Amino acid sequence: MNWKHLIKPIVSFIILFLLYHAAEYMIVFKNNVAGFFTFQFLFFTVAYICGNWYKKNSFATWGLPFFKGCYKLIMIGIVAGILLYAIPYFFSITTGIETIISSPKLDVLIVSSLPFAFGVFFSSFSEDILTRGIAYSVFNGSMKTRWIILLSSLIYLLNHIYRMGDGLESLLYIFLLGIVFIIPVIFTKNLWLTGSMHWAGNTFFFITHNLIQTKNESNVISSNYLFAIFILLFIPLIWRLSKKLSHV
Repeated sequence: MNWKHLIKPIVSFIILFLLYHAAEYMIVFKNNVAGFFTFQFLFFTVAYICGNWYKKNSFATWGLPFFKGCYKLIMIGIVAGILLYAIPYFFSITTGIETIISSPKLDVLIVSSLPFAFGVFFSSFSEDILTRGIAYSVFNGSMKTRWIILLSSLIYLLNHIYRMGDGLESLLYIFLLGIVFIIPVIFTKNLWLTGSMHWAGNTFFFITHNLIQTKNESNVISSNYLFAIFILLFIPLIWRLSKKLSHV
C-alpha cells in the first residue's frame, strides 16, 4: 500500500474522533443535549466533506450510500440488534442470573426511552463511521478480511475510552461486539445493517439496564460474561445472514 494514501483517512479519523468524543463528553459528563447535537452535526458535516476529499463520494466513502435496498437492511438490522441483546437478557432473567428490582410503568418506559433512542441513532452511526466505515474504506482490497475484522474490533474497543477501567468482562463483550458489527460491512459493503443493529441494541440495553433496574444474583457467572457467550454464538449467525444479504 502507498503510505501517502493513508494521510487523508488518518486526518479524517483524527478530526472525527475528536468530534465524536466531544459529543460524548457533552452528554455523558455535562448532560448538555444542545452540545451533544452540535458536535454530532459537526461530525456528519465533516464526514461528508472528508468523504469527498478522500474519494469524492461523500457519505458513501465511509459506508453510507443511499440506495433502494438500504431500507431492507435497516429493518433487518433493527430486528437482529434487538435479538442480539434480548436473547441473553431474557435468558439471564429467566434463569435467575439477574433479577429485576424496579421497572417503570409502560407509558413512562416509552416516553423516557424515545429521547434516548433519537439521540443514540446519531451516536451509533457516527461511531460506526469512525470505527468501521473508515477502516473498511481504506483497507478493503489491500488487507485480508480477518485483519480488517481484527483492526476494526480493536478500534471499536479502544474508542470506548470511558470504559477502559470497567474490567475484563466489559472489555471482552465490547471487543466481541466489534466483531459482530464489522461482519455485515464485509459482506454488504455498507453500514446500514450494522448501524441499525447498533442503534437497536443500544436502545434495548438502555431500556433494560437504565430504565429497568436489574441486579446480578449469580456467583458463578456475571451478566456481562453471559452476554459475551451469546455474542460468540451470534457471530456465525450474523456471518450467514450478512452473506445472504450481500447482494441487496
